[in-house]
Amino acid sequence: MVALTAVTAWMACGQSGTGEAEGIAKAEAATVTLGNGHCAGVVVGQGRHVLTAAHCVAPDASEERTNFEDGRRLNGRYVFVDRGRDLALLELEAKAPVAPLEVSEVLPIPGAMLVFTGRHDRPGEPQRVMVERWGRCPSLPDVPKALFTTMHGTPGDSGAPLVDDQLRVVGLVHGGARCNIAAPTGSVAPEVQRLSREGAQPLARRPVATPR
Repeated sequence: MVALTAVTAWMACGQSGTGEAEGIAKAEAATVTLGNGHCAGVVVGQGRHVLTAAHCVAPDASEERTNFEDGRRLNGRYVFVDRGRDLALLELEAKAPVAPLEVSEVLPIPGAMLVFTGRHDRPGEPQRVMVERWGRCPSLPDVPKALFTTMHGTPGDSGAPLVDDQLRVVGLVHGGARCNIAAPTGSVAPEVQRLSREGAQPLARRPVATPR
């Protein structure tokens, strides 16, 4: 409980001292696993989309199953895949049974404190994570400022969100020796907003974006 207490106490500074524990629970519930659990993702926008890492998407994949904390499942179809930035969006067949998180357009600066809540199928306390620096990462060729953090993750955490003190998604777990490198998500925020404004079309009617 020490780690959870430290995280919620810090988040209270960004939430006027209210709802910090509920905020952690919201972020945990919005984090989903994909398929057989090979990766994670996060419900965003108006609850009809899941943001995940593009390297979790097989080259010939067009659809994926999402698994929620309470055991419910929804199928989705990839509508956006950008392998150079390691970002992908799934459009769900129905609205998610959890509250979505906002995707921030702001790039967290070195020294910024974030939270990694982990996966619902793995026990553990939320981590308070610091952005140590920006830098280039060979596996993120289109990202000039990848986020190098103090996070300690494990294989399968790819695609899970890092959130700021306002519960906004600012990065997705990408890789590294400790899974400590995150792909910033600010560049995809306008795409999430556009899809949310347009409203999700039936899966069979919307073409799949060409993976990069």
